Amino acid sequence: MKRWRSFLPLLVVAALLAWTGYAILREQTPEQLIQAVTAADWRLLLLGVAIMVVFICCEAKLTHGVLQALGCAQSFLRCCYYSCAGFFFSAVTPSATGGQPAQVLLMGKDGVPGAVGTLDMLLVTVGYNTATVGYGFAALLGAGHLMEQLGGQVGLLLGVGLSVFTAIDGLMLVFLFLPNPARRLCQWLIKMAVRIRPSLDKEGLGKKAEGYLEEYRRGAELVRSSPMLMLKVLALSFCQRTCTYAIPYIVYRAFGLSGVSLWELLALQALCAIAVGYLPLPGSAGAAENVFLRGFVLAYGQGLVAPAMLLSRTINCYLVVAVTGLILLAGRLYRKRWNNEGGSQPYEA
Repeated sequence: MKRWRSFLPLLVVAALLAWTGYAILREQTPEQLIQAVTAADWRLLLLGVAIMVVFICCEAKLTHGVLQALGCAQSFLRCCYYSCAGFFFSAVTPSATGGQPAQVLLMGKDGVPGAVGTLDMLLVTVGYNTATVGYGFAALLGAGHLMEQLGGQVGLLLGVGLSVFTAIDGLMLVFLFLPNPARRLCQWLIKMAVRIRPSLDKEGLGKKAEGYLEEYRRGAELVRSSPMLMLKVLALSFCQRTCTYAIPYIVYRAFGLSGVSLWELLALQALCAIAVGYLPLPGSAGAAENVFLRGFVLAYGQGLVAPAMLLSRTINCYLVVAVTGLILLAGRLYRKRWNNEGGSQPYEA
């Protein structure tokens, strides 16, 4: 049973991708698809690739600043390496659960204490969730008419997704800045969990909760001692979100289209990303493609929405996964070679 559970997300992804392929080929032949893709302006597509490089660098700069504030400064290039690891492992694990542990592990190999790496990831997550929720509400308030394009089913996913992201972000901010209410909330949740399932270790859960609360307490102290740091975290997180949300507009212009504004496509992509971001699928694969086909059809038209989806997902997901995977492999081989030669400080910048 456990083996089947581990394979279930992959089976769901395979089914969604198969349905996506069917939906695409039902409307146009492979020849028409290839012709449309190759007709796009490659110079603008390269601009999209450059924007995704900025996306990676934003998180690297964020981590660079946090580690420096915590007295465990690492070079910017190393922080770029951590960012690559975060993107790659987030994309290949359900609900992006593998990204941050991989980054903390790599930081540990470079001498960064686990508590410091975890705190850095905590602030990165707070910034990411806040930017996601902020973009979502801005999209609803400033471009609410786009909801009509998403349809009822996607609209339901969006409602659930926005609720999930808002709840998580709110809880993280409470844990960060209101420790006493957070402690009482944890105690109440543990009490309810033990009442529902008496076999749970109440004392063990309490100790684990205290460990998490301690991390949040240290994060709050860091924010209070460096008030500008949190502003930088939020600014870089919004820049990150803007980079990945802008790719459909780059593809839109690459096809020579006009009439839909940058803000409308940013907002539409933000809503689509929230609709699938919480699903337990590696990289939201399958779900993201289907939502794109439904949400962007009025912008691109029936003939170009499938090629636009392929190009957008290639630039902001598939290509980045491939490149970051190669970077991680190269880093692993370099570290192994360095260790065999008796080195102690690999890939210094």
